[in-house]
Amino acid sequence: MKGKNGWFLTKFFSMSDKTSTNSTENRKSFIQKTRNKLAVLQEMDFERNEKKVRELLEDDRELRQFPIPLFVPMLFVWLFMIVFPLVLILDPSSASSVSVNINSLISFYYPLLCTLFIFFLNQKFLVPSFIFKKRYAIYFVCNSILIFAALFVREVAFFLIERTPGEGISDFFELYCFSFLKGHFGLSTVLIFVVLVCLVCVLCVVYHLMVRQIVRAFVLREQKRSELQYELDFLKNQLSPHFLFNTLNNISALIQIDSKRAESSMNNLSQLLRIMLYQVKDKYITLKEDVDILRRYADLEKLRLDDTFDFVFDVNLENPNVMIEPLLMMPLMENAMKHCVNPNGKSFAHISITQKGNKVHFHSENSNFPRKSNRKAHGLGLSTFEKRLNLIYLDSHEYSVRIDDDIYISDLILYLKKEIS
Repeated sequence: MKGKNGWFLTKFFSMSDKTSTNSTENRKSFIQKTRNKLAVLQEMDFERNEKKVRELLEDDRELRQFPIPLFVPMLFVWLFMIVFPLVLILDPSSASSVSVNINSLISFYYPLLCTLFIFFLNQKFLVPSFIFKKRYAIYFVCNSILIFAALFVREVAFFLIERTPGEGISDFFELYCFSFLKGHFGLSTVLIFVVLVCLVCVLCVVYHLMVRQIVRAFVLREQKRSELQYELDFLKNQLSPHFLFNTLNNISALIQIDSKRAESSMNNLSQLLRIMLYQVKDKYITLKEDVDILRRYADLEKLRLDDTFDFVFDVNLENPNVMIEPLLMMPLMENAMKHCVNPNGKSFAHISITQKGNKVHFHSENSNFPRKSNRKAHGLGLSTFEKRLNLIYLDSHEYSVRIDDDIYISDLILYLKKEIS
């Protein structure tokens, strides 16, 4: 019997643990999904605001460029909050309209102005100085003093309005100050002020938390974009020395064999470097310009090969002026030209580049005779190429390589970004 009870209890607690674990996982999954949805909405807001800012910067009208201090828009907001209730009070057709006199205006406007003033103090000073530094007692004392000061000034205002010529300061403290005799003070008045201040405090804390989260998200977003741009610039600058290193090696080997061809190749190289100097530093160039760079590079590479080398460079562009990141396909061209040389047979490299709509397809087939060299140096171009692909076209590219019957085949498909295509 004890064994059965023990088994039952073990089973029961095991099921309880599983239920608790499942509920915890479900809660974490729900929180994560909610966080992801909010992150998407936040990013969409950032993008929309950036678009609006870009449109404003493009507007060169003089009025739009007139400098305005940051406090001016806030001043208009505060003025609206103060003036708008007056419209309702003075509207004779409104059901909530009251007879306008100094007492009714003070009764209506004084709590509003006090609330706005306390909100301003909490937002600018009290919440950043005490709540986020965990000095809650001082924060509570400060707001209690604000409530007492607001009620005291209210009593002074009513005294100045209702006093008779013979009443002085002593009468204020005896008949007006926090007194029920005149009918303008009561427990409901204190309760309303306390509730308003508590609401103001909660709103200020929530407001600061939200602002901090938004600013934090924006700063992290800009940091990621800066790091991404820095890495892209680094990788792009790394391509030029890599290309130059290989080409100069080819020319230096050619000098002893055929000086005229070496001179011709130097002229081609200078023209190519001139293009790269002024174009590659741009963020985008036209696809036609990028293909022209690849063609010139292939011409330089062919100078070191004999007449049996079979080279095909086929280009079919629907829109030659579509924009693309410079030198993105250069490592594939380098790889095809560098590893296709067969010392004992026919070498070939067949390259085709096609573009239709926002799709660019680079296809290469070459004889596969890779050089034996240091593995780290050997993989510099392609490893840099793959990093750059993942940074620029994370989910917008297809890249594959394979070897069939000693033929090295590489395919790259790019789906260009709509805003630059």
